Amino acid sequence: MVNGQKIRIAARLRPRLSGEVDDDAIKIFHSLDDTGASSSSAATQSFITVPNPSNGDQIFKFPFSSCYDQTSTQEEIFRNDVEPLVDVVYSGVTVTIFAYGVTSSGKTHTMQGTKSEPGVIPRVVRSLFERKAALNHPDTQLSVSYLEIYKDEVYDLLVTRENAPKLPIRENGAGQVFVANLSSIPLQSVQDFDNIYARTTKQRSVGATKLNHASSRSHAVLTIEVTMTDHQQHRIITGKMNLVDLAGSENNKHTGNDASRMQESAAINKSLSVLGQVVRNLNTKEPRIPFRNSKLTRILQDALGGSSVGLLICNIAPGIKFRKDTLNTLNFAVSAKNVENKPVVNEHDLRPAAKPHFSALTVQYTAPKLAHIAPTPPTRASGSQVPRSRTSLLPKPRVSTFGSASFQPITVSSGSQDRISAEGDSSASMGLSLTDKEIDERISKAVEAEVARILEEREKGRLERETRMLPVSDQHKSRSPRKESAPLPSGVLTPLLKRHRDLDDELKARLQELERKFERGNKETALADALSPVSKKKTGRAYVALARAHSDKGDLQVALDLYRKAESYVPDNIKLKERWILFVVHVFLYALSPGKAKG
Repeated sequence: MVNGQKIRIAARLRPRLSGEVDDDAIKIFHSLDDTGASSSSAATQSFITVPNPSNGDQIFKFPFSSCYDQTSTQEEIFRNDVEPLVDVVYSGVTVTIFAYGVTSSGKTHTMQGTKSEPGVIPRVVRSLFERKAALNHPDTQLSVSYLEIYKDEVYDLLVTRENAPKLPIRENGAGQVFVANLSSIPLQSVQDFDNIYARTTKQRSVGATKLNHASSRSHAVLTIEVTMTDHQQHRIITGKMNLVDLAGSENNKHTGNDASRMQESAAINKSLSVLGQVVRNLNTKEPRIPFRNSKLTRILQDALGGSSVGLLICNIAPGIKFRKDTLNTLNFAVSAKNVENKPVVNEHDLRPAAKPHFSALTVQYTAPKLAHIAPTPPTRASGSQVPRSRTSLLPKPRVSTFGSASFQPITVSSGSQDRISAEGDSSASMGLSLTDKEIDERISKAVEAEVARILEEREKGRLERETRMLPVSDQHKSRSPRKESAPLPSGVLTPLLKRHRDLDDELKARLQELERKFERGNKETALADALSPVSKKKTGRAYVALARAHSDKGDLQVALDLYRKAESYVPDNIKLKERWILFVVHVFLYALSPGKAKG
């Protein structure tokens, strides 16, 4: 059985800044440190304590996977919590690491770092290339994309700001959320990335406040995609590393923001508020999760209860004036660590799949391959042991991008593979395994059998009627002398010719009507091509609802036209095609039924 993986939390307390008032009340503890002294290493049991700002005698305790005090280094955090995720990416799973905390708590330093102390992002890229060299796989490609969310609008940081349009967020037919028209650049070396990153980071929106002279005014998401092509196995495995530097929540009483900064701050606080609401609703199993209320949560949707592995680095400021914000940050982290994801392997078959016939009545879908992290005892460097996973809040994982416990190599559950294989074997003679010719033959035979049955019943009824009328006909013939066949009277041929012309006119009218329907169908197809996938689905559902209503009323021809229109908006919907074919057969048989047969 494949267990869900909860988001891992690493809390980091930054050093005190010059001139900052710090009462040294925030403490980091480990189970191996009985003296209560802080340590920078992540031990078996780590927790952080913060006094209540309203009541100093009350102490709040927050246990996390890893906790780092003010003496921790960038290298230490990377080795303990980030580096194990590189192997997860090369397993074909999406990983999301995001830094969260109040403004000036050290998020950007943790993610970007400096030349002398590089942060998570440059270290991850270097480790990905080292892993690529160690694998020695010739068909492994790396690429980078970089975006920012500024005032709840998405911009491409790989494009110059003057030419960067607002980018829409879309969802494809497989349920994967993506940013449309986001550019991606192939990477050949670490130096390639360093050049791109140095140039694009300067384009990110920053501004000075009283709390931070270079405050990030936007959320930034940098994605490294690893694509591995295996020609022998005929498959492509895609892993992703999403590195998210969130803008910090701000208290405008402390920032001294002007009107422009106030607008930025409002957008930042709103998106972070929606993020908190999403996490709360996931934990309380609410029926509606407000992912769409913010561009940030829409992009992070797969990292929150989705199909990826997640690490939240919770940055904490030690200053007294940040105490309430610190508690809010830690409470958010406590909620986030209970969010459960179900990682899946992003794998695609290189072999061209046989295109199913639109009239296929049975279609079997292959379930995504679920990733499995085998539970192992915690180590000194891996933080506290993650508790037993609860049931996933999502009905089914979606193949995409962002949650883990203690990071072990990911393997695919053999039980799930056997189960999927058994399902595939049982359906080998159905659905997609049938060729188009075999499907056509099956449908033709079924229709022919039904038509033959109806015609046989009609012929049987006709013979019974003739048998009943036979005695009457014999009596009539015995009384009437047989007449010689007379030639065709004059004046009879003219009505026949007129009837022939009427039939020609009727045939022409039908052909013109078919041409008009064909033109309308082309217009419907052109309109469908201009809509987004979600709009296409909604329009298709609307036409299906109308078709059902007309079918219930007995307007079969109108219902048939509406089913055709619905099919033009969702041409890949197999269930709709099945319903349409069955409805066509129903109309055909209805027209042949004895009660509706002509003369």
